[in-house]
Amino acid sequence: MLHIANGESVTATFRQVRFPGTYLAWNDVLHDGPVPQTSTLDELSDIRVQALTGFGWGDPEKLRADFANRDRTLQNFRKHQDVVLWFEHDLYDQLQLLQLLDWFEQQDLEGINLDLVQIDSYPGVRPFYGLGQLSGPQLARLFPMRKRVTHAQRSIAKEAWRAFRAEDPPDLAAIAQQKFDEMPFLAAALTRFLEEYPWTSDGLSRTERQLLQAAAAGKRKKADIYVESRKHEDVPWGDLSVYLRLAWLSAGPNPALIESPKNEFTITDAGRQLLEGKADWIKLQRGVDRWLGGVYLTGDQPKWRWENKKKTLVGN
Repeated sequence: MLHIANGESVTATFRQVRFPGTYLAWNDVLHDGPVPQTSTLDELSDIRVQALTGFGWGDPEKLRADFANRDRTLQNFRKHQDVVLWFEHDLYDQLQLLQLLDWFEQQDLEGINLDLVQIDSYPGVRPFYGLGQLSGPQLARLFPMRKRVTHAQRSIAKEAWRAFRAEDPPDLAAIAQQKFDEMPFLAAALTRFLEEYPWTSDGLSRTERQLLQAAAAGKRKKADIYVESRKHEDVPWGDLSVYLRLAWLSAGPNPALIESPKNEFTITDAGRQLLEGKADWIKLQRGVDRWLGGVYLTGDQPKWRWENKKKTLVGN
């Protein structure tokens, strides 16, 4: 039996309680950096290694080896009769789930049981953020609740994964407005991803704005700003992704935050103007250079922005 989960927190618990089977942690933050269309999984993994290295999230050689081992374990899935996917409701997990379901849709699954454990809550665990919170016995109680992955789920994932990696995002925005009984957490997760586009109101992403609001409220230390920003999230992001955006806000010709030698952050006049809706972050930065899935935003005027009142993307 092969168990595939979002990261090490879940697979480490499997090991601790000696849960039967082989464990595979997917370990990729797909909402950060480029995820363009490629012909093979290996090609995409190379791009992801470069992106994660660029963010300072690991040694390139180790990351390359880790991704190669990960992909090899997945490609050898037929060594197992049963494959169980363990994923929760947040954006991090839903994107990984799309990637995996799309990949399995392209494989010969004859004789393979492909099952899914997918939850957004657990009895007695409040607030529930993810499977990594659960103990071995708690995870074991979820195992009998797994359900066979359906053709409909794989088809939805295939279309959504294609749209996520497309050069332009209208198809993804359309999918985010649909409700799928087979993929109940997908729409909310994709909407949260689209909120990371520059907003029409100020050029900030949702996360960037929440960080500025935390700094304006007097939070100075990185960890305190992160914790304060989490209060605005139903499903909080991991700290590395948030810290990446904190670094972006502290860089460029007109930073919204200033980092002191003591690693404390102070909001600038530019940052306050942004929160007051009197400035545009893209103009202050003299352009944008950012990937969102398969979309590359560059130049003085981003091709796409998020219109929050209408909950949709608008083209330039």
